[in-house]
Amino acid sequence: MREMHAAFGDAVSFHSVMGKGIAVFEASLARDVFAAPPETFEPVPLVEALFGGSAVIAVSGDRHRRLRKLLNPPFHGEKVRGFLGAMQRAVRGSLGVFERAARTGSPVLMTDVSQAMALDVILETVFGAGDLDRVAGRATLLDTIGAFSPAIVGGQLLHKAWFPPWRRFVRARRRFDRWVGELVAQRRTRGAEGLGDDVLGILLAARYDDGTSMGDAEIRDQLFTLLLAGHETSAIAMAWCIYHLLRNQGALATLRAEVDGIGPDLAPEALTKLRYLDAVVSETLRIEPVVTDVLRTCREPLTLGGKWTIPPGGLAAVMLASILRDPRVYPEPERFRPERFLEQRYGASEFVPFGGGARRCLGAAFAQSELAIAVGEIVSRWEIELASGSPERSIRRNLTMGPKHGVPIRVLGPRARREAGGMRVAS
Repeated sequence: MREMHAAFGDAVSFHSVMGKGIAVFEASLARDVFAAPPETFEPVPLVEALFGGSAVIAVSGDRHRRLRKLLNPPFHGEKVRGFLGAMQRAVRGSLGVFERAARTGSPVLMTDVSQAMALDVILETVFGAGDLDRVAGRATLLDTIGAFSPAIVGGQLLHKAWFPPWRRFVRARRRFDRWVGELVAQRRTRGAEGLGDDVLGILLAARYDDGTSMGDAEIRDQLFTLLLAGHETSAIAMAWCIYHLLRNQGALATLRAEVDGIGPDLAPEALTKLRYLDAVVSETLRIEPVVTDVLRTCREPLTLGGKWTIPPGGLAAVMLASILRDPRVYPEPERFRPERFLEQRYGASEFVPFGGGARRCLGAAFAQSELAIAVGEIVSRWEIELASGSPERSIRRNLTMGPKHGVPIRVLGPRARREAGGMRVAS
């Protein structure tokens, strides 16, 4: 992206296996894409092949509007606040690995810790912890995540039964669908009062404007999308957040002082309201975007910056990573500096780790709350350090980018926390 931007400017025409179109590297051009009416675009065919024909990211037009309206409530406002306690339980339950690592002195990969943590958050908040067979659930979800290989996300040419990665993916998706189908059937036998207050229960209870509910295939596709889009992205962002805090001890000290100030219990809602912690999360998402670009297939002509027009069938590509590292928007873009998010507010086409427009990630508020709770718990309760002096660099994983070496850390032991009044409290 840097090379193309430096050579050709803020808008670049391109040819790829996905088709040809124009890539934009600057916020005002991104605004032209994000502000276009939803009917301007149709989903990229690859998305439907991977996530299912009923997934919200795979449909367009009126169907997309109806589905977004139905799915917005579970991931905003009061509903997200209702998940905070479950998020915190999942995070704390996953940190037993820190206790073992402190006893043995052996390094652990932060990505391993954060992936287990993100998986537990999904099990708690999406599928429910009450009567769920967690062993079977974890095995099914891990199998599904493991089958989502980079080999199948580059295009549909290799989506054939003779291609082993695609075969494995299809098998894993069928297993996932059967498992979700059983959960759905169990819930529906309980009647309206027994659907549950997790995401699955909310989806089962949701009704379109005409009073109809989502079918089984629609529910399976939404949950599959939540799993793949929500697990990997949250896990990677957690690992990057810890990495940058450990490399920037001043930011870590400021954050710990803020978290200590809310008292020993670390109430989850209080964590999500901490301004510096929110800035740390935002700066991590800016400097290490997990998703680097978004594509839109034009159904109608789209004009960008009053200069370039993408014809029907062409691609509009917004280079999120370039916008988030644009020195015109973010001075010293390579520097981790959370304070920038306290000093000013950024526009919807400037702070774009979750995309933008009508297709902005539904789970943005959910993810940021999860990250705040996880990072707040870790830095408040544990003394940790990087186990390697070599800088991490971001590499392609599948649809996402992540740290090449997994952020190896060493757990020194529990941290003695200091409350606002000055008294030290054992974790």
